[in-house]
Amino acid sequence: MSEEDENDASKWSENQVLDYFRNVCIGDVMASYLKDFSEHYAQYSANHDKAIEYLKLVRESSSRLNLRNDATRDAHQKLLQTLEQAEKDPRVRRLRLESFLLAPVQRVMRYPLLLEALLKYTPEDHPDHEDVALALSISGSVATEVDRKSEELMNRQRLAELQSTFDWAHLLGGVQLKLDTFTKLVGQRRFVRKGPLRKASSGKHLYAILFNDFMMITVSDRRGGVWCYEPYRLPIQTYDLLAREPIKDQFELVNLKNGEVLQLRADTAGDASDWVKDIMKTANYCYDVMCEALRSGIQVSKVKSVISPEARSKILQGSKPTALGKRH
Repeated sequence: MSEEDENDASKWSENQVLDYFRNVCIGDVMASYLKDFSEHYAQYSANHDKAIEYLKLVRESSSRLNLRNDATRDAHQKLLQTLEQAEKDPRVRRLRLESFLLAPVQRVMRYPLLLEALLKYTPEDHPDHEDVALALSISGSVATEVDRKSEELMNRQRLAELQSTFDWAHLLGGVQLKLDTFTKLVGQRRFVRKGPLRKASSGKHLYAILFNDFMMITVSDRRGGVWCYEPYRLPIQTYDLLAREPIKDQFELVNLKNGEVLQLRADTAGDASDWVKDIMKTANYCYDVMCEALRSGIQVSKVKSVISPEARSKILQGSKPTALGKRH
């Protein structure tokens, strides 16, 4: 083979290609590259869902055009026109922007799989074996860290949105509440679930918000095209909450502190089931943490006792909360 052919990789034989790549090392490059991934990918991942929701809003609002003001409507129309024009470009293969926004999120989760396969086919005596193993370890840590940080950022975004959406001082009788804060009992406050409910007996429209430390139930009313919220019940601490198994779209919410049982109705049976699961998961965790704090003599609030696990179990089965004692 001439020197010219040797420099032209397209003319190499299969053995020449294999020989060349046997000496290629990329592990150190990947390890160095991955170390900077965490912060950027976490921010991107946290904003991804929000971006998808916004694009969905833009596409749906194009047919209704019932937006808050002319400026918002014009901005949505311009963005929609840009999207439609871009999606006609043959280079995007008729894919929407949403498909491309997902690619980076999927990519960071694929790196551990790709590096695992590379390590499998890299001999132990190869100079790249150790660096590929290191890159694999880093990629796994990065994927875990991206998940953790993106969840944290998403939670803070949701708390900020809820802080601005609701007049918390009005709902709490003049008490100012900062949602994005560190609680003594369960650490960082986290948003769990929100949505419309109805009182089963009267059909009164309610709106509930569940956090990891308390649940807020409001009365919702549409006035002049805007939803307004009035306090319906004082916030219920999650360690004082129970939710009984739903029957179709209805379930019972039990306030262990005052013995009140609220009969609620969700939009669907599936929604009712999801509410019960989220409430019980949150309530069980908060209850266990409170019990451990009391056993250890740690006072995290004015609470000095909680209902016993046995009584709690009986209440879930239908016993009246007021008929059962508390454990000190």
